[in-house]
Amino acid sequence: MNPLKEVLMLAAKLVTPTKDEQKLVEESLKAINWKVSTEAEKLKLDVLLFEGGSIAKGTWLPGISDMDFFLRFDYAKYKNKDISKLAEKLLKRCFDIDKLHGSRDYFKTNHFGFDIEFVPVLRISKHTQALNITDVSPLHVKWLRKRERTNRKLSKEIRLAKQFFKAAGVYGAESYIRGFSGHVIEILTAHYGSFEKLIKTIAKWGSEQIIDTEKYYKSKKQILAGINPDKRVGPLVVVDPVQPERNAAAVVSLDNFEKIKKYCTKFLRSPSIDKFARKWRTVEELLARVKNRKLILMRAKPIEDKIDIAGAKILKKFEQVKELLSEADFNILKADWQWDKRKDALLWIYLDSKRLSQVKRHWGPPVEMESHCVAFKKEWKGVKVSSGKLYVDLERKWRSVEEIVSYLKKDTALKSFRFS
Repeated sequence: MNPLKEVLMLAAKLVTPTKDEQKLVEESLKAINWKVSTEAEKLKLDVLLFEGGSIAKGTWLPGISDMDFFLRFDYAKYKNKDISKLAEKLLKRCFDIDKLHGSRDYFKTNHFGFDIEFVPVLRISKHTQALNITDVSPLHVKWLRKRERTNRKLSKEIRLAKQFFKAAGVYGAESYIRGFSGHVIEILTAHYGSFEKLIKTIAKWGSEQIIDTEKYYKSKKQILAGINPDKRVGPLVVVDPVQPERNAAAVVSLDNFEKIKKYCTKFLRSPSIDKFARKWRTVEELLARVKNRKLILMRAKPIEDKIDIAGAKILKKFEQVKELLSEADFNILKADWQWDKRKDALLWIYLDSKRLSQVKRHWGPPVEMESHCVAFKKEWKGVKVSSGKLYVDLERKWRSVEEIVSYLKKDTALKSFRFS
């Protein structure tokens, strides 16, 4: 058998929920639906409970721990009312809930062992009716279900793609990841028809890629003109199949775009089931790779309850550390981090081990730029001229990695970081 086909057969088993998991999900959905619908009827609310996310689309992976629901309120009756308040009144009769703030307040509970979110939306039939971005989400579910009816294997193919992207470390649209959302992976897989075609095409992507699966536009020029400029952003443009003015992949960073291309190429060269499992680095592995380099190891404690905010804060501090190292002329060879959202984040930076010179030469403007030269001389003492340019020699604050790490350990702005 073809090695690729063999691996994909094994991976298909890996990404398929067990019968017990499927039964638990089905029973939980049935119970939640009955409870909410019964209480809505008592309150005489014209609202329908609508399953959302991967469960609604049949693309959820084994080990699922969360469920999403939309409370779809009749558009004509409730478009001028506070549907979040109505949803809160309804849900309090069903569960112990926590209110979360967003573009509309939504609600969270834990039931049957699942973290469950309920999002109030208006029941619309086309995206132009939306009064809030969340109103459109059920239309995405309907779009994918329609595609699944014409491609019976699509849900399995999407499961393979999601697990593969997770293993590659590029899954998630959160601001601290800037990767591929489940929604984007679903669109891409549906567009190419199968996981195998998806990864073979990704491996051949150029420096940018534009995909319009519903063929809303006739040319690349029209796509770029039609997409909201604020939603173009990165190297990948995926025209949303429900909102053609939106780039569903706007958050995908250049790093993650390049990373998935390389990951697909490596997998196709040497197919392995291991490529479907996320590899988490250990401190021991990182230390074993030091060789003739210097290594800064950090652990960061999340200081926010919300995952996205906590991750964004960790990433911001990490970027600040890297920026300081670069400004101090330390040569960063490789830097990365990982966080499983349960424990502290692990961050690492490999640097050139060379000790820096005692003096750093800071260059100024050419001598013919008189006004700039006057300003430079006012700012610095001991200014000299070489090769027609002003310069000043400055004493370095730190010459070794150990010295700057010692400084970082005392920085109160990094109190959530532990250096080793």
